[in-house]
Amino acid sequence: MSEIKNGILQVPEASIYYEVRGKGPVLLFTHGGGGDADKFLDAANHLANRYTVITYDRRGHSRSNMINSTEDYRVETHSHDAHLLLAELTDKPAYVVGSSSGAVIGLDLSMRYPQQVRTLIPHEPVLLQLLCGDEKVQAKQFMENLKKDLRHEIIKLSSSLGRDFDDQSHLINDEHTKRMIGNLKYFITYEIPGICSRTFNLDVLKSSSVQVLPAGGSTSRGFFPYHCARALGEQLETEIVEFPGHHNGYRIHPKEFADRLHDVLVNY
Repeated sequence: MSEIKNGILQVPEASIYYEVRGKGPVLLFTHGGGGDADKFLDAANHLANRYTVITYDRRGHSRSNMINSTEDYRVETHSHDAHLLLAELTDKPAYVVGSSSGAVIGLDLSMRYPQQVRTLIPHEPVLLQLLCGDEKVQAKQFMENLKKDLRHEIIKLSSSLGRDFDDQSHLINDEHTKRMIGNLKYFITYEIPGICSRTFNLDVLKSSSVQVLPAGGSTSRGFFPYHCARALGEQLETEIVEFPGHHNGYRIHPKEFADRLHDVLVNY
């Protein structure tokens, strides 16, 4: 395991916790909803002998605190954070991998700050504008059901620690559980509504200098984010790139995911 350097970057209305490991071309991972930098921990360690890997907690997640406890969620705000983080850590274009809602943030980053992105791999972006008819309706319903399921999960986690869902009166001793609860609450309160309503002018992306390689998990072909990735590929006239596993394949198969990612970045 390579040495990890961590830091805090002050950005407008928030502080961003980040980690840097390895050496070589810069590779930025942007996590999806309910997670933090640790989602990519194992994959990042496998890549650190070939890349300078940057992982971070997005604002409102784990160790990245917001000045205000509430947020008018905007994808642009999160992509601006990524822009500032890259500007702090490198003066060269970076490889960027975004997962789920993090993939949507990566798309916005590539459109707004194309000079900072060498190649973007949006892994199963939750971008409902790319779906049509019943599939779009079903995707929206899936996200609504997910909000309910996650709220029940939060209540269960909080109850096991003797705490109500909205009770902020005392500190949870279990730091990991505290972070998980906070991230899930952020996800269902702010991110799901913000992501589901987000649209892009894809003509801007088509005319960008950034190489975009939409990606999906090899076992998630029936899952709507995979369909979003495939539809994005069709819009950009490029084939979808498959990675091992499902929506979170980088966690379940970190080495295989890392090896596949290196192969894609070298050969595409």
